[in-house]
Order: sequence, then structure tokens, then C-alpha cells
Amino acid sequence: MADFNLLTPENLNDLIYTPFQQSIGEAEHRRLQKQHANYLYYAGYQHRGPADELVKADDLQRPPGLDYDPTRYATNYFKAFIKRKARWQMGGKHGIDVNARQIDPPELSTKPDYTPSPAQQAEYDRAEALETLIYQLWRENRMRERLLQGARDRLIAGRVAVKILFNQRTGKLKWAWHPDTETFPIYSEDDFEDLIACHFVKELRDEETGETLYQKQTFEMIDGICWLSEGVYNAELKIVRTITPKAPMGLDFIPVVLIPIEDLAGEPAINTEIDDMRSQTDVLNQMNEDAIDSLKFEMFGITAVINAPSGTAEKMEISPGAVVGITGTPELMPDIKKVEGGFRWNEAFKAQYERVKGALHEITAIPQMAINDLNFGGMNTDALHIVFHDIISETEEHWLAWEPRLHELHEKSVRYLQARASSKVFAYDKQALSLIGDNYEHEIKFALPLPDNRKDLVELLTLEMDAGLESQSGALARAGVENTAVKRQEIENERKRAQVQSDPYSGQE
Repeated sequence: MADFNLLTPENLNDLIYTPFQQSIGEAEHRRLQKQHANYLYYAGYQHRGPADELVKADDLQRPPGLDYDPTRYATNYFKAFIKRKARWQMGGKHGIDVNARQIDPPELSTKPDYTPSPAQQAEYDRAEALETLIYQLWRENRMRERLLQGARDRLIAGRVAVKILFNQRTGKLKWAWHPDTETFPIYSEDDFEDLIACHFVKELRDEETGETLYQKQTFEMIDGICWLSEGVYNAELKIVRTITPKAPMGLDFIPVVLIPIEDLAGEPAINTEIDDMRSQTDVLNQMNEDAIDSLKFEMFGITAVINAPSGTAEKMEISPGAVVGITGTPELMPDIKKVEGGFRWNEAFKAQYERVKGALHEITAIPQMAINDLNFGGMNTDALHIVFHDIISETEEHWLAWEPRLHELHEKSVRYLQARASSKVFAYDKQALSLIGDNYEHEIKFALPLPDNRKDLVELLTLEMDAGLESQSGALARAGVENTAVKRQEIENERKRAQVQSDPYSGQE
């Protein structure tokens, strides 16, 4: 019987678990362990060490009972497929479309001498100001690059976070992307979608003492206002240095946007597809290692020395043109031969390898095609969509999660700038922010990373406009024009200028 007066369960927990692990709870600790393992696997740590930890292939020692060093090899199909899926989701040239509301009666706006009313013109100005501001934020934050990186983190960890910051020195807004391993959100008990606090924790190392430190930044809602605090804590979670004292930010929202993966309703944000990909990659790694070892044994056969005097094998030299002399007896005739293999495993290996790799493609919905499969006289847009139907459908499903979160990111960013418009250094148009007001409606235009058949699109839009099924503004928006109002005015001005130049009675050359 254990003497609990000497060692209580609480003391045992203190010895096993660090204060940080106890503070975040068992569920969060399991989440972090799983996400760290996925990141290690992505980085090439795809073998198991003596303590069942993930290690690189070069770090493994010879297993007991073997008299040769087995091949250690990592294909890292896991990393390749993660990158491919991220490129499918965010590799296209996405855009923003802000549609102005129709305030004036439609029958008036179709007249040749139509002039927008002040209310309608204000709506046009609002839409133009909001679209211009969002595109400016995209360019400043290198959004196309960040979306690719964020998509990879989201696929590996199951969630990625975007933090909105305002630089007082430059007057610009910053979108800081954080992996889920650093993010600890807290939701309201009444509504899981209601974010009431969010902590960002990053592990540090004191260069002088080597002590493990934690830098924690906290956003929390108190009486409808967001408060910010930041500090550095030691391993016992005691404050070491205060970076930002706790103070209100003047915002009625938390400047953080979380983009999760939710396979089933009610499940936590985690990507269950990762486990299936890792299991298939483990099988492929093992098969490649066995194939390389088998090839070595097949190429270098065993040398058999039969009925030779003792010590003959040790004196033999394995090299091109080597000669060995053996003295025999009438009773024992010496012989030397090579025991060769027949490569009979090749076809079976190829078939099994294709089956396992095909399962990996099925799991990820990425088509498995070779160049020879496309040799049937060309491929148009419709054929491409049929061939890549599965990955296109899955990509569009992921966009359903990205679209509302990007909309939330844009709305919170504009509201953040409106709250900081009185700053001494401000890098944005204050008049445009006032025009936007509290209407932040816009649409995210996602694009697949397929060949841009712009000729087919232009022909389709031309036919629809000629048939009266589409307006010029709608055609410009579908063609990917950033600011349709300005482009439409440019086209109208060029037409008028061409008419004047072609009119012999205009009095102008």
C-alpha cells in the first residue's frame, strides 16, 4: 500500500505536469500534443524513436538482432499533399466585390439622361471606398502569400488565427497570422461562436539563465469593451516582465479571427484527414525502405565458399579482377559460387505501391494522373472541371469556411481603422472611412488555380450583354475588374471621345 502522507496525488501531478500544462487543462494539452506531432511529421520527422517519439530517419540506430544497417527513408508525401491542397484552395487570384445597393428606382436608372440621386451617388461612393480600402489592406499585408501559408497551417493543425494590429508608428494595419499551437480562444458558455477572450502564448528561452519563459498576450471583453494585456511569465506562471499593462483598446470586439476546420457539427476544430494521410505515408515509407534493402541484396549476392580450408573466406578480396587460390584434397573439392536472386518481387511491389498511393489520393481528393492519361487531343475548361471534380468540390467546401471569416476580418479591420482615425499618424483616407459608415457588406470572389480561359469568358459575357441578359457593370464584375464604376466611366469617356473624333462637324481634330 502506498503511503499517501508522503506522496499525494496532487504532489504527483505537480511532478509529472508543468504548471503551464495544468493551467490549460487536459483537453488543450492533448490538442497541442497532436498539433505538434503533425508539424513534426510535416517537417520530415516520420519515424519512431526508442521512446515512441517522432524522429528523422538519420537519427535512428540499428535495431537489435540485425547484422546490417537497414535503409531509413522518408518520401514525405504528407508535406507534398498538404501543399497541393493549400494551392488548390488559395492558389487562384481571389478578389473582392462590393455591390452598391440600388436606391433609385430601376426604371429611372435605365434612362439615357439618368443622373444618380444624392443618396444613390453616396452609395456608389461608399462601395468604391470600401472596395478600394480592402484591396489596399490586401496589398500591404501580402494577402495572396499569407493565404497560402494560412491554408497550410489550417490543414495541419485544424485551425489558424489572424490577429489585427495597428502600428502607431506607421499608422498602418497589420494582419498577423498565428498557428493554432499559439492560440487559446475562450468562448461564451451560452454561444460557442461568441468569442469573449483569446490568449496568444509563445514559448521563449532566457539566453542568460536558459530558463523557459512564456510570453502571453490577452484580449478579453469586459463590460462590452476589449482590454489588452501582455507580459512574460516564468515556468511557475509568475510575471517576470510586463510588456503592455492591462488597458482598454476602445473597441467593442476582439480583433481576432479564427478560421477552423469543422468536419462534423459539434466537433472541435481539428483535421481528422491528417491521421489517415499519416498512416498511408507510413506504409509508403516502409515499402520504399524494404524495396531499397531488397535491391541491395539482389544486386550484391552472397558469396558461398564450399569445402575450402578454414580462413579462405577471410583472405578473399572483393574487387574487379580479383583472383583467389584454394588448395583442395581428393576427398574435398573446393568450390566458390554466387547465390543470386531473381527480382521476383518487382511486379507485386509496384502493384501494392500503386494501391497505397492511390488510397492517399482518394483520401485527399487530389487526382492521380500521368501525362499519358491526357493524350486524347486536348482539354477544355469543361473537361478540366470533370477531371478535377473531387478536388474542386472539396476546395469549394473549404471556401465555405473561409468566406465568412475573411468577411469578418475585413469588417473588423475597417471598424478598427474607424476607431483609430484620430491617431497622429494615419496611413488611410479618413474621408473614405467616413463614407463607409457602418455598412461593410461585400463579397469574396474565389478563383480556382486552373488555366485562365479569359477568351471564353469574354465571349460568353458579350453574348449575354447582346441578348440583354447581363449589364455592363455585371459583366465587368464577373470579369474580375476591381472597381467597376471607374472602369465603366473610362469606357464611356473613350466612346464619347471616339464619337467626337469621328464627327466631321464637331469642330475638333
